[in-house]
Amino acid sequence: MAITITVLTPEQKEDAVSLLARAFVTNPLHVAVFGTDQIGANEAFFRIGLAVMKGQKLVAADGPRILGMIHWVDSAKCQFSSAEKLRVLPAMVKGFGLRSAIRVGGWLSGWSKRDPVEHHVHLGPIGVCPEAQGGGVGRQLMQQYCDHLDGRGAVGYLETDRPGNVGFYTKFGFDVTETASIHGIVNYFMRRGARDRTTML
Repeated sequence: MAITITVLTPEQKEDAVSLLARAFVTNPLHVAVFGTDQIGANEAFFRIGLAVMKGQKLVAADGPRILGMIHWVDSAKCQFSSAEKLRVLPAMVKGFGLRSAIRVGGWLSGWSKRDPVEHHVHLGPIGVCPEAQGGGVGRQLMQQYCDHLDGRGAVGYLETDRPGNVGFYTKFGFDVTETASIHGIVNYFMRRGARDRTTML
């Protein structure tokens, strides 16, 4: 499998939406918010998300087939304004119903209030299609992100609701700084300290 990593194009967005929905449909927080096996609701969630996310979006592909995607954004742009939240609310209600939209609001509020004050580069989402998981795609995408951090001497930050992901992120230098229950699911908040570029030469 020859993986190439490129910037997400408009033509690839629907494939990316489908990939992320399948990658995250079994995540505990997604199950708590949308229900079990709710691919359609997850697709609506990521379609809305990709439309409003700022920052870098990369895809890993094997030929024309997208196997993974990663997004990161500077902390100055990682939180949505009140106006932006109001703007996407009708699309969320239409996409997955009022109850789930309210629960998404509680989820994102729980994450945003723990966002570090210090300048950082915020990771998320990163997803790999289920059939390609374990094949190194996620590792290659994470390396792109970490190279970006190290090139800038920047702090990295992420959230995850999967205990199994904590070990994966730890391998890239992340440490758990806090845990919190959101909708009954333990969430892990992780930070990677800035690396001194001179020590890496």
